[in-house]
Amino acid sequence: MPSINYGTETTPLAAVGASARNILTKENTDKAMAFAKDELGKLGESAKRGDLSIRALALMGGIAMCVTSILGLLGRFVTLHWIRAVMDVYLIILGLLVCFLEGKRFAKLPPAINEGIRKYCYFLDFIWGRGCLYFFIGSLQMSQASIVDLAVGGYMCVVGVTYIVMGRRTAKKLSELRKNLYSEHQLREKFSAADVENRNTINCDQFRGLLQQFGIVLNVTEAESAFLQIEKTEDERISFEQFAHWWRTAEFDNDQNAQFALSV
Repeated sequence: MPSINYGTETTPLAAVGASARNILTKENTDKAMAFAKDELGKLGESAKRGDLSIRALALMGGIAMCVTSILGLLGRFVTLHWIRAVMDVYLIILGLLVCFLEGKRFAKLPPAINEGIRKYCYFLDFIWGRGCLYFFIGSLQMSQASIVDLAVGGYMCVVGVTYIVMGRRTAKKLSELRKNLYSEHQLREKFSAADVENRNTINCDQFRGLLQQFGIVLNVTEAESAFLQIEKTEDERISFEQFAHWWRTAEFDNDQNAQFALSV
């Protein structure tokens, strides 16, 4: 009776799994680790110099996330690790989000994508928001536990921390600039220009217009929130002294400080 060799037949799915395993060899893993170390070195230098190439490094991290997660997903289908496969899908989506956020510098994105991100993920407009996201998705990738995932995930965690640190450092510098740039006389002139009713006090709408003179653009909700922080008169208006005290002591977020810097 002739013997049957079952090992000579391979299904397309098995072939894909074998290709994925061949790609994730020890040699390629070592190359990935060397690449990660090199990029982390560049990232550290970038943080010291304040170089804008940090965005390019974040973009490379997003691309690396997509590539490694796609390869990992192919392998999960072969080994039937469905929970890890779902995590790979999440990581692919998050990696694409990183590419969308940081790729705007290199290629214009469709308006629908920009509007969707701004509408549903407004915190990503801020440096600290992106830093928190990158650290979070880096920790997710590290939870996949392979050497390549640990390298790419650790890289994204460092990118996230660097974003947060650089954002805080920049905000501090801009905050000091904002507080010291204008004399009390100049502040009073701008306050008087906003006081269109000549009552020596301003309401919330006029307060919003006053900030626009400094290049700080707030929507209605943000203006009301800031206005609530200021001690007011009985008729819910603020005097110049109350505004000046707030201006010297208030902490603006990174985006508002950046708007102010562009107006100087």
